[in-house]
Amino acid sequence: MVRGSSTMKLIAALSLAVALCAVTVRAAPAEDLVHLTNANFDEEIAKHDVAGVFFYAPWCGHCKNAKPEWAKAGDLLKEDGIPMFAVNADEDENRPLAQRFGVQGFPTISIFRKSDIENPLPYNGARTAEAFAEGVRVFSGPAATQLDQADDSLIHDKDIEHTKVTVVAFLEKLGGEEQKAFEAAADKIRQDGHYYFTDNLEIAKVIHQDLEVKANTLLVYRHYDGEYKRSEAIGSEDDIVKFINANYVAPFLDFSAMSGSIAERVYRGDHTFNVFVYGDESKKDEIKEWAAKIPEKFAGDLAPAVIFDVKGDQSRIAGYFGFSNDLDVSLAVTNLNKDKHNFVMDESATEESAFQYIEDVVAGKIKRSIKSEEVPATNSEPVKVVVGKNFNDLVLSGKNVLLEIYAPWCGHCKSLAPIYEELAKDMESDAGIVIAKIDGTANDVPDERFSFTGFPTLHFIDSEGKVQKYEGPREKEAIKSFLEENKTPVEGASAGEGEEKEL
Repeated sequence: MVRGSSTMKLIAALSLAVALCAVTVRAAPAEDLVHLTNANFDEEIAKHDVAGVFFYAPWCGHCKNAKPEWAKAGDLLKEDGIPMFAVNADEDENRPLAQRFGVQGFPTISIFRKSDIENPLPYNGARTAEAFAEGVRVFSGPAATQLDQADDSLIHDKDIEHTKVTVVAFLEKLGGEEQKAFEAAADKIRQDGHYYFTDNLEIAKVIHQDLEVKANTLLVYRHYDGEYKRSEAIGSEDDIVKFINANYVAPFLDFSAMSGSIAERVYRGDHTFNVFVYGDESKKDEIKEWAAKIPEKFAGDLAPAVIFDVKGDQSRIAGYFGFSNDLDVSLAVTNLNKDKHNFVMDESATEESAFQYIEDVVAGKIKRSIKSEEVPATNSEPVKVVVGKNFNDLVLSGKNVLLEIYAPWCGHCKSLAPIYEELAKDMESDAGIVIAKIDGTANDVPDERFSFTGFPTLHFIDSEGKVQKYEGPREKEAIKSFLEENKTPVEGASAGEGEEKEL
């Protein structure tokens, strides 16, 4: 199956057996990587304050690209004393490790600390040697740094990632409870920013010449848009994390800026809806004027940022929502955290119309949008074509329906196509069975029972409405046997009574 994630989620390695500290480990000679097994994993991880682990499977193409970079990162971290391990999670002996640490896709890259082995931290950054090294290195040493003095490089250093934040705790005195709470909070989210504490309140003027702060307060500086937010107090460890999270994301973001730390807060926060806007680059600033007000207006219901993408073939959100280039500004509201329902405006968005539409969506007054190709003018081929608009009519027709969810670019789908066609021809004599397909990239599947995370996915619904995924061999006879075993009676239809009419 081809995974349909952007996200989403290990590579072959020839290995030699070597002895290391009286335990058996395996190192890939070409990459100088130490491979761990279920037998020695805990012992090896416990030797190091911080370690990176690359969980992979030998057949995974993404891993073949990333694993050599992981090995190079290991070389970059040798002076830091941070090891970079690999685990072949596809081997039977190592599958308990994959289950233990929730490995569901490949590669899965995790950062382990011996202080809490059971709760590794996910690595979601770029898959280059330098990014790997920095992403793991940040977990070594203290989470926050003391500042006595500072200059412009505190916020304007060329090496600072623009999607991160710099957080400064201005303390009344060093070593107090406020400092301890801040350091503990920084440790929880250390990969997401740069953290400092100081009792020198004048350092605030490095951020802005007129900026004044009070003792025992926090300042969050966003590198993305140069804005800063100040707290009224420092509070507890949890208070600090909440304040940073609440001010981490700019209210108007480019889709291209969705780094792991920003995406986590925008897509998976304590809110129901996300808003996406699609328009011309020339109108971006004009759109930003009103769109940046949306998160504050609908705080609690909406994500802390509106996501903007530029019109054009390169846009990834245009196809997802089915945006029309005929509209000046397209807007969609989507529920990514629950039912994945989309709500797409059918007119060009303005400040007034956008705010009203979002208000109506939140109030439950708007029906979900179903992305759909046009219904085929004829549908007389053995494999029936399903689109979003005719899904209920064809798939929920009261017959036994086998539905393939495919993508036009998917190699596995192309391999299945002739087999699926032959199957459909063989089953034409049974009027109670329908063989159908839907392009999952161009159409929404409005029934949540037909879930899919990759292509092709085969679902079967019998005449009584029971849905199950077909996970057997993709061979004609195997699928035929499955249909015969799982079909249920259809009133007025039986084998040998095929209908000639078009669906």
